[in-house]
Amino acid sequence: MMNPADALIRWYEIHGRDLPWRQTRDPYKIWLSEIILQQTRIDQGKSYWERFIDRFPTIHDLARADHDTVMKMWEGLGYYSRARNLHHTAKIISGEMDGKFPNNWQDLIKLKGIGPYTARAIGSIAFGNKAAVIDGNVFRVASRYLADHSPIDAPQTRKSLQVLLDSWIVQVDAAAFNQAIMDLGAMICTPKSPACAICPLLSNCKAYADGCTEELPVKAKKLKRKSQFLEFYLIGIEKGNILIRRRPMNGIWAGLWEIPSLEVSEKEWNNAGRDGYELLGAFKHVLTHLDMMIKVYQGYSFPGSDHVGLHFIPEKNIKDYGFSRAVLKIFERYLTRVT
Repeated sequence: MMNPADALIRWYEIHGRDLPWRQTRDPYKIWLSEIILQQTRIDQGKSYWERFIDRFPTIHDLARADHDTVMKMWEGLGYYSRARNLHHTAKIISGEMDGKFPNNWQDLIKLKGIGPYTARAIGSIAFGNKAAVIDGNVFRVASRYLADHSPIDAPQTRKSLQVLLDSWIVQVDAAAFNQAIMDLGAMICTPKSPACAICPLLSNCKAYADGCTEELPVKAKKLKRKSQFLEFYLIGIEKGNILIRRRPMNGIWAGLWEIPSLEVSEKEWNNAGRDGYELLGAFKHVLTHLDMMIKVYQGYSFPGSDHVGLHFIPEKNIKDYGFSRAVLKIFERYLTRVT
């Protein structure tokens, strides 16, 4: 089979995205970009990367930061385990490795928060490792190029594709190849309405020849969405304060701050309201596989039985604490209406 690497790289040299972390081979800056861009759009991730680099120019600066500072810097990006793992790994590299990253993906993958994709991306871009990356964009480009209907969520499919891509990348510049195939998937070989007419791989794309481009890639399993029903409480705001507490250091939004909340049944959530409290509004907050159905109440005390860790802060100090995107939505939608 023809190796598409040369055509990909030629296209990338002209049309590749101009991103700040592509102007360096500093593994710290590349690692930071890869962690931020997990589950994050580039247009959003770019501003966070720039903020982190400005606040923490080196990995030693990040390692020295306290937990709350890092979580506040991450606020709004979601998937907060990334921030906790980022901080943990920074401390390991700064304190135990003299600030030097391992120079191969096999050792990089041993660090917390660095999986197969991230290890190979850092290894190839920062150190020239001949290691191809596989993510959703790469799966889509390769599945279509090969007209491969094997389910991409099957381990054997990933294993076979990894072997093939590694054979392609060994002949070319690894950093350029990996960034080229990711850009092609993001810009040209998109999930819907791909721009096949301007694709550099068009002449050898089997899916295009077979007329099955939009059928690929194939997934064997579809994860079922779940729903969670929550009531959040804005307490003390009539006096310019707000009741908050820190979430546990495990589970969703671990280590972030929140206003107190109760998880209730769907039936209870759908009731007219809660006696003694003013219902300010309701909305749906969407996570990857979870729909959070949220109602927001105002009152003078929290009706739940768990008051551990609850304390008041002045409302003006909200900016000093790291909250989940769901809580920030509550502040944005309802605080200015009731204060």
